[in-house]
Amino acid sequence: MMGYTEGTARCRRITPLERIEREKLFHDQEFEHLERRQLDRFYRVAIPSIDRFITACVEGARGKRVLEIGCGPGSVSLRLAAAASHVTGIDISDTAVRQATERAARAGFGHVEFRVMNAEELDFPSQSFDFVCGRAILHHLDLERALPSLARVLHPAGCALFLEPLGHNPVVNWYRNRTPQLRTPDEHPLLRSDLCRALDFFRSVEVRPEILTALAAAPLPEGPLFLAARATLAAADKVLLSLPLLRWWAWTSVWRFAGPKQSEADKAQGL
Repeated sequence: MMGYTEGTARCRRITPLERIEREKLFHDQEFEHLERRQLDRFYRVAIPSIDRFITACVEGARGKRVLEIGCGPGSVSLRLAAAASHVTGIDISDTAVRQATERAARAGFGHVEFRVMNAEELDFPSQSFDFVCGRAILHHLDLERALPSLARVLHPAGCALFLEPLGHNPVVNWYRNRTPQLRTPDEHPLLRSDLCRALDFFRSVEVRPEILTALAAAPLPEGPLFLAARATLAAADKVLLSLPLLRWWAWTSVWRFAGPKQSEADKAQGL
């Protein structure tokens, strides 16, 4: 994916390196200053979905070599450490990796490490990990580069799990367009076409939609009314999101990749 910047006369193409640096700067500032706190009212709607996702990641990590992509300050990696044989967390943000490393040291985890790394160019040997996960990271990446890199480092019997926003709901997209300062210019919530793209690199790709009408609870103040509304709407979403015409209108989704396809280079090396 190639980004563009708006100018007074014309648009200028953004190189991949410039795009990565722009993402890095944005997330360094976010982790340092927590500038997107106004989105908390939406994220609290997603807490049950996030908790289910993290629980699934912990189960998937049990006894395995784990990679978390876009680890942020390490909150999920440290949860995974209790179950995994080894955890590696990567993030493009120096600030995030510093915070994660400090947290791991305070917790006394010796089998957890964090590295600054571009997820589109994973600097690990092939088949290094049995389980890979990430939360709200794929939609920041150039998938044409990230997906083959992910497939290369994943063991043939392993799987990857991601929690990602979807980009088909017109109401959600309207809000995104009205608040560009809360996200990077290069973000691209995932689309049905990305499912087809992923099948070029994995034999199995599953998408489970999460959260549709439950977003209507976001304006409510914290308390019993909010919790009741969220629970009621979440129950309705289970029915609505089972319908083919609505499932891609979900706000967020869980993506599972399995059966990584070997590249020609890996095949030549007998991997």
